[in-house]
Amino acid sequence: MASRCLAVLLAAASVLARTPPGFTPSSETDLVVEYKGFAPMNGAVVSKSVTAAEPRIGTLARLNGSSYAVIMIDLDIPTNNPPKTNTLLHWMQTGLVPAASVTTLNSTSGPIRAFLLENRSNSTALAPYIGPNPPARVPLSHRYTQILVDTSGLTERGMLALQTAAKNRSGFDAPTVLASAGLTGKVAAGNSFNVTNPGPAVAANTTGSAADGGQGSASGTAGGTGAGAAARPETVLVGGLGLFAVLLLGL
Repeated sequence: MASRCLAVLLAAASVLARTPPGFTPSSETDLVVEYKGFAPMNGAVVSKSVTAAEPRIGTLARLNGSSYAVIMIDLDIPTNNPPKTNTLLHWMQTGLVPAASVTTLNSTSGPIRAFLLENRSNSTALAPYIGPNPPARVPLSHRYTQILVDTSGLTERGMLALQTAAKNRSGFDAPTVLASAGLTGKVAAGNSFNVTNPGPAVAANTTGSAADGGQGSASGTAGGTGAGAAARPETVLVGGLGLFAVLLLGL
């Protein structure tokens, strides 16, 4: 009985989406997002201190495109009408090129070999990196989602669309932005992790800046706009599945 339950749990763990359930554009291909020797993958819960500085990114298989862009979004910006949420663009970097050789990295899934994406042309970020810092408001736990987009065929008009979208971080809607840039269907990989404020949560009308969670005036009264407007789905983490499996085997 325990062995059958364990098999089911492991099977469920193997099909967890790389981007959060309900998020579009989705991806089931791993994007490695590495912070100083540690890569939180596929819904792992990490501290904000781990994710404070801009990460390196990579893929498990070498990509064939000539250039890529990474986009990172907080899907759980508080609003004054909870549980509705807004979104915030945390990072948009273009001009990334796949490395020719692999690099060994540490991740929440163990050591992995990844092809890093390099900014060889020193392209300036369209939206400089902002580290996660969820405020003490509902929801206290935020899903930070990263997608890698193939920009090999990006036109001047498409680049202008990305530049324009990056100027307004609040209410960032990934499908709309990619469509405006001619990049629909170009997501090559994805990842997400969670950062949680220990709380307790304060009143909904408390405001702040984009850097501490994006709940300021630009997004504080939004009624769940952007790519994270859907209700938060329940996310089952691999660590939780493994623990439950161990408990079953001990019965």
